[in-house]
Amino acid sequence: MPSKKSSSPDVVASLRSVVPGVFDAAQRSGTGHRKHAVALYKLQAQCHDADQEGLTGEDAFNKEFIRNLNKILGVKKREASAEKIVKLVATFVQVSAEKDAQAAAAKGDALSAPPPPDPDTAASRFVELLIKYLLQGFQAKEKLTRLRCCQIVAMSVTSLGEIDEDLYFELVRRLKERIRDKEAAIRTHAAIALSKLQSGEDEDDGGSGGEVTDALLGLLQNDPSAEVRRAVLLNVAKTPATLPLVLERARDVDATNRKCLFLKVMPHIDYHLLSIEDRERLLAAGINDRDPNVKRACVQMIGESWLAFAGQNLLELTSSLDVVDSPVATKAMQALFSAYPEIPENLSFDRELWAALTPEMAFIIRSTLEYFCERRDADRVDKHLPEAMQLAQLLESFGAKLEAEENDELRPDVEFVVHQLLLVAKMSDFPDELGRRQMLTLMRKMLMVPEVPENNIEAIADIIRKLSVSEQDFIRIMVEAVSDVRELAPPAAEAASTESARLEALLVGIKSLIVIKCTLQRCFDALSEGSTMYGLLTECVVPAVQSSETVLQEYGLECLALCCLLDKGLAVDNIVLFAQAVRQGSGELHAKGLCALLDIAFMYGVADLAPPLGGPAEFVALLFGQLASGSERVQATAGEGIARLLYARRIPDPAAVLEELLVLYFDPATAANDALRQCLAYFFPAFSYMAHDNQALVQRVAVSAICRLARVLKSSAADAHAGATQGQAAQQIVAWADPRILDALAAMSAAGPAGAPAAAGLRAAPRMAGYAQLAVDALKRTFSEPPAARKVLVQTLNKLGLDEATPHTLLQQMFVLTRALAQQALLSDMITRNALVRFEATLLKHLGAESAEGVGLEAWLEEPQMAEVFEFVASLDESAGGGGGDDDDDEDDDDEGSTARDDTASGTDSDTPRRRAAAAPLVAVPAAAAAARETRSPMKRARERRLEELTREIDELLDTDDDEDAED
Repeated sequence: MPSKKSSSPDVVASLRSVVPGVFDAAQRSGTGHRKHAVALYKLQAQCHDADQEGLTGEDAFNKEFIRNLNKILGVKKREASAEKIVKLVATFVQVSAEKDAQAAAAKGDALSAPPPPDPDTAASRFVELLIKYLLQGFQAKEKLTRLRCCQIVAMSVTSLGEIDEDLYFELVRRLKERIRDKEAAIRTHAAIALSKLQSGEDEDDGGSGGEVTDALLGLLQNDPSAEVRRAVLLNVAKTPATLPLVLERARDVDATNRKCLFLKVMPHIDYHLLSIEDRERLLAAGINDRDPNVKRACVQMIGESWLAFAGQNLLELTSSLDVVDSPVATKAMQALFSAYPEIPENLSFDRELWAALTPEMAFIIRSTLEYFCERRDADRVDKHLPEAMQLAQLLESFGAKLEAEENDELRPDVEFVVHQLLLVAKMSDFPDELGRRQMLTLMRKMLMVPEVPENNIEAIADIIRKLSVSEQDFIRIMVEAVSDVRELAPPAAEAASTESARLEALLVGIKSLIVIKCTLQRCFDALSEGSTMYGLLTECVVPAVQSSETVLQEYGLECLALCCLLDKGLAVDNIVLFAQAVRQGSGELHAKGLCALLDIAFMYGVADLAPPLGGPAEFVALLFGQLASGSERVQATAGEGIARLLYARRIPDPAAVLEELLVLYFDPATAANDALRQCLAYFFPAFSYMAHDNQALVQRVAVSAICRLARVLKSSAADAHAGATQGQAAQQIVAWADPRILDALAAMSAAGPAGAPAAAGLRAAPRMAGYAQLAVDALKRTFSEPPAARKVLVQTLNKLGLDEATPHTLLQQMFVLTRALAQQALLSDMITRNALVRFEATLLKHLGAESAEGVGLEAWLEEPQMAEVFEFVASLDESAGGGGGDDDDDEDDDDEGSTARDDTASGTDSDTPRRRAAAAPLVAVPAAAAAARETRSPMKRARERRLEELTREIDELLDTDDDEDAED
């Protein structure tokens, strides 16, 4: 073997072949990178020994390494060979750091503690040179170079060891710049690299002082890229300061990020470090997530991670949740049992445990029994459920404990245990007569407890209904209970004289109405004047509605609505009362009146209920007036109710109602109302694809809705939260009107499970005539609409996707209208004109003609089906003879385009430059048609009606003042 001195020049000379050979070998295989990195380290050491003073050999190695590295800096993303070289560089930096540490440890064997690695070695100098070189690439104009430089730094930064302080701060500064790069992939790698520098922060000195973490948290909250947010989520330090923002990712818009939070982040965080509120919010987001994968990830976190932190003790895990006040605990437990059935199957409840129930234990018992009931596992239900006599004794015991409890802090816990026992009792079949009688007696006794909660009254009513022989028997028992409750009220004279007696009478009245409400909710037989329940209506419900106490009015109105659902005549007689509550009520009274109005209309239909209100139009206008309410809750309730009425065909003039809902759905004014948007987002596809009749309705109103939306969305185009654009809204409406989608659903339904009947509305073949008529209507409206709507209509034509199933006559009508539109020169912008040209080319293809001259328009004049279209085109020429008009794409025109039409009608010249040929006609909207469209709007009728009401109220106030002045 030659000596080092004799071989050193050869080593330096061989760098041009050895280093490329190592790089070439590394990019050919995904394994063996450490072997190649060790070879590079040895080569670096040999070059270092070649000339230690002038660093000639070391410089040569560094230059050759950089030269080979440059070859992959411009390679496109996800190129396998480039990714392997990046991994090689990161491995080489890691090996260099390890070797330096081993050398330092070897020198300090005789010392009690090994000295730190030597900061001035060939490897450390190379790493510093590499980082400085890559930092130059951070500013490169080519995005691939910036990406590769950030990628190498991100993979190498953990192996840097101790670096110069100035270099550290320069690295942090450059990475902060890259996390604002316009390319998401670059921001991702920069965020990963920056997150690995968090350990170098020193909050006590004047350095970055937590700036790295703050920068990462800013990305986590605000970066538009889901990949960047995910990188920060997985790598940011989990501290008490960062945990709240980390937990916010449970509501991230990206499902993968939400899943990563539950699967990769939270399993490493002890849930004891979170507050109960944070646990509740986290579980509520995960359990209620609409993505099943996210929901499963949340359940997996509970079943594997949280249960492990609780020592596999379900009771301890339940104690960490707010089972008394939070509804999410029930959903979480049911999801946990469904995913891990061995947990409830291995539970057992002995007699001693039943006698000493805590809220958590009662919750576990009730959840376990509900789980087995849902699975219809009668054997396990019978195994865990105590006998009726024992259950009645337990309820009586805890009921007595509740009455005797004077500590306000402990009382909710006892109430919760009683409620859980009532829910358990609902699952019992009460097979023995003795236990059944004792339970019935106990339930009637519990109804007499003055402070029994409303949810307990509902559970008691369910148990009594189960114990009753028939519905009439149930009504008799509940009516007797109401009479017993009313006897607890103080005399009327005493209630009028003292405040305490008045409050006591008020509480008795509320409780009576709650019992009546729970009774009516469980009745299905028609209400007759001779029935026992009818007596309660006149004795309790009607006086409550007429009471001056708002809370009694609310409960009374709710009970009256339930009675109306059982008696149509009663509903017709009281519909004016509910309408008055909607018009004049506020708060809960208004909301309950609206719910009652919608429920009754759904039961009997608007047509039968409308006469007392002035007719169906007035009824619908009243409902649509609630969509303009300032309360999002009222808007959502009204929107959902109207959608239900339309879906069930319980509302007159469904076309006008559907058009209003379409405009409402895309209106930016409702963008913040998530409940309303979610309801309508489910309603429209369900309604459109349920039956061909429904889709024909969508086809009828599509063009009118698109034109109105063009004006609405145009006025809100500058709003950043406007939502869908004009084109997106039009495209979505066209999709709901497409019969081919309905046909595809019919095919899917027919190919379903054997024996599964297809929906009746999905059996017919697609009807392209109505869909093609949509295009004809759009072309006709294009002549009269303002530029914004005209542009949307023309661009929508190419989205229809007309095929060979389109009726030939409708294709001819479209072609005639298209040629007329082109000759009128109404389209001022190039994009819209090109869209019209493309649509005309599509029509020529379906008509079998090569050009417009090859179409026999003269022959079409003799066809009866074409007469209406040619008359329409002729009317355009007649309108043109009355005077020229101006129309352009000026975005400052008013929504109706009335200014341009007024100028035309008066014959005056407009200041707007003309963009039409001298002979080109301008088609104005016929006045009758415009008036018809306006009167069709229920929203407009609602606004006019409200204005009339306000005017009458002002007149009445003025008349009152005049009378008082006259008396004076």
